[in-house]
Amino acid sequence: MSTSSQLAAALALAFLLAASAGAGEVRGRIALGVHGVSLEDTGPIVVYLESAGQPLQFSLPKRPLEIHQKDASFAPPFLVIAAGETVVMPNDDVIFHNVFSYSTPNDFDLGLYPRGDSRAKTFQYPGVVRIYCSIHESMNATIFVAPSIWHAVAGAHGEFTIPDVPAGKYRLRTWNRRLPPATRLIEVGPGGGVVTADVVVAAGNGH
Repeated sequence: MSTSSQLAAALALAFLLAASAGAGEVRGRIALGVHGVSLEDTGPIVVYLESAGQPLQFSLPKRPLEIHQKDASFAPPFLVIAAGETVVMPNDDVIFHNVFSYSTPNDFDLGLYPRGDSRAKTFQYPGVVRIYCSIHESMNATIFVAPSIWHAVAGAHGEFTIPDVPAGKYRLRTWNRRLPPATRLIEVGPGGGVVTADVVVAAGNGH
């Protein structure tokens, strides 16, 4: 490794260690201001943080991410990842599958592969990716690619927690396939701590 590469790696490590030392927690609750819709009706609501000025620096999790093909279905049918993460897609069925997506710029086609085989896709761009099987029309799943590792899926009562957030200013956003997005600015102080960020999702919310 060159001297410049070693310096860059050392600086990145120092940043991450410093950020971790002063990391905070963002927690809150989603409330609906949409007439006639309850949380139980909406499906998953994603809460995520994106930059509000400063460039975001983070290391991708080392945990394996998988969507299995089993009983002619995708499991899990919904997954949230950070941009740059890779999803492994094993075929557990006795039949062939062909996983693909038309969701640009994350579109892909893994081709036909049999039971016991596994293929993977790295998702570089934030956004919604809808995946299908060209052999089985009933098979579908959704991957939400967040712009950072700081994301969560709201619980049954709208509660969410995003841990280990470094000090700084962020734009907190929501996503749901049926609801309009909501946005609010938040700030995690240099000492960390808990930041409460309740959000109302309603018609007229800004992007």
